[in-house]
Amino acid sequence: MQNASNTPQFMDTAQSFFAVGELLSKSDLPRLYTDLLINSPTTLAASQERLELSENTTRSCATTLFEIGLAEQTEGEWTVSTVSGSWTIEATIEIGPVVIAAYGATNVDDDLGRYTDRHGRAALIPAVQATVDYLKGDLTRRGAAEKLGVSTVEGIAVTQAIEPIVAVVRDVDPLFRDVLFEVDVHERALDKAPYHVVN
Repeated sequence: MQNASNTPQFMDTAQSFFAVGELLSKSDLPRLYTDLLINSPTTLAASQERLELSENTTRSCATTLFEIGLAEQTEGEWTVSTVSGSWTIEATIEIGPVVIAAYGATNVDDDLGRYTDRHGRAALIPAVQATVDYLKGDLTRRGAAEKLGVSTVEGIAVTQAIEPIVAVVRDVDPLFRDVLFEVDVHERALDKAPYHVVN
């Protein structure tokens, strides 16, 4: 019997699992990752300016992305690999660039920051899913709040905060490859989004 932990598929899955864990452990890391992902190839200076990060923070995060195998630099321009996956313990959790981007935005978006402060970081994953269900036309915003078990005001606020993140990042998220949306994201929401595609 072959040991599953020796297979290339296992190693790729384990690498993705630990890369996602690292991305979700620091607030500025997923922000830089998302900006590099949606604007690759780009320079660190351009990303630093878009995100209004310090040079030290940008370089430190870029080094971490390189060390965990997600980023590479060629002739001064940086690109990152898409990381996503499903991990099952007692329940299956699917995490990809959209969820990573939402976590990265918690320190720059007041509604997301309050939501995770009040309900914990794990509560953001179902909030992303409820927002996706809203955008697919499967739920109203009130229905999303009920599904999340939060007040209507809070459910509306968190789905409105996540909505432009989904719109900007979904094209680079393999978990959204077959997802069709019924609801268009308003241009004003996209202008206020924590991430912007510039290429």
